Amino acid sequence: MQKCFEEITPQWLGRAYLFNGSIGRPGSDFRYRLAQDEKEKLVRAAVYSKVCYEKADDVETRDFPWDEEGVAALREWLEERYEAFLAEAE
Repeated sequence: MQKCFEEITPQWLGRAYLFNGSIGRPGSDFRYRLAQDEKEKLVRAAVYSKVCYEKADDVETRDFPWDEEGVAALREWLEERYEAFLAEAE
């Protein structure tokens, strides 16, 4: 698993309302966005590539519970989507 995904915990997510990250070179990178939904205790995750979230045409989203099990599933989903991104780039 990518180190940047391993670091994500429920406590880590509390650092900011919105987090954007990326792996790879600019212009051909895998990007992800994690947003808090405090009311519903969810993490709204999105993955996309190449451009900013607002302009991306390949956004895939999923919600996860904001607890240990939900965040573990989030990390696995991010890794799975990253591996699929790499496979498509070949």
